[in-house]
Amino acid sequence: MAAKVFLIVLGISLFMTDAPMFESVYAIEGKTEVSMRFSTHEGVRRVVFEAPDESFVRNTVVTSTQNQIKVQFPSNLALTVQGSPDMDASLKGRTYVINLSYPFKTKLLQLTSPPRLSIDIVQLTKEESSQPGAKEGSSLPLIPNIRIVIDPGHGGYDLGILSGELREKEATLSLARAMESSLSKRNRTAFLTRKADQFLSLTERAMFANQKSADIFISIHLTPSQSFAVYSSLAESAAFDNMNEYSIMARQRRFIEKSKALAEGIGKAIKDEFKKDVIFRKMELPLLSSVGAAAVMIEIPAATISDQAGKARVLDALFRGIALYVNQ
Repeated sequence: MAAKVFLIVLGISLFMTDAPMFESVYAIEGKTEVSMRFSTHEGVRRVVFEAPDESFVRNTVVTSTQNQIKVQFPSNLALTVQGSPDMDASLKGRTYVINLSYPFKTKLLQLTSPPRLSIDIVQLTKEESSQPGAKEGSSLPLIPNIRIVIDPGHGGYDLGILSGELREKEATLSLARAMESSLSKRNRTAFLTRKADQFLSLTERAMFANQKSADIFISIHLTPSQSFAVYSSLAESAAFDNMNEYSIMARQRRFIEKSKALAEGIGKAIKDEFKKDVIFRKMELPLLSSVGAAAVMIEIPAATISDQAGKARVLDALFRGIALYVNQ
């Protein structure tokens, strides 16, 4: 018997209206049955997805760009929509796409008893949308509860690059802390290789990631150039042929394709956000080669994170890149 999944707006009378309802159905024969409702109150549009089991909610990924929200479901479905969404919205394969013509922020919340995902969409005023950091944290996509290790580059006497008053070792730590904080607030598992201004060797960083059984490893660095760069290990397994099977340097052998996919996901998200081409480099960097997980190193133009708005955009792109990777 086919499983049934229900996506329902929260039953809060404050958000309900007396407007007549109509029902539309997007059906895919033999697939999971899904129903969905919308509600609006005081300019807030709310959509809540409710499922009979927590895994469906956990594996649904929500991402947003400047004018679009995508809800990517974990399996094919037959979708029943009750009520008028009052938005340009449609189902495309396993993805429900909402197009918006105004600046907005979203609030995402996972709830239990019963398991459900709440999405609030709030239109920003012209003044709000122009404020630095207006979207910070607002469009964080839902990421399954995987283990993410974030590595702030440099530290201690290793300063990294200097750009004006910006020190790479301090900027990468600040960005990594913000990333870890956003994930932790949403009950996601994230670790920092360093939490303070301290020197760590490459071996110590890799060993930390392996001890934490990381699913994803991201090393953050800055560059004085204007281009983003994403590094991953070489795709050719021959690069490891002369290594002992149990050598720490051979840990990446089984994760090369995953690392490539992670690099592509993050690169695409950065390109979409900043409208710039991203440089992809495949190199045998000792740090990446020693990590037993999907592992990448990112170089971020220092000028990009010189203010809070730029920092928020970088974080948003990183989270959407991770979501693209885990949802493929």
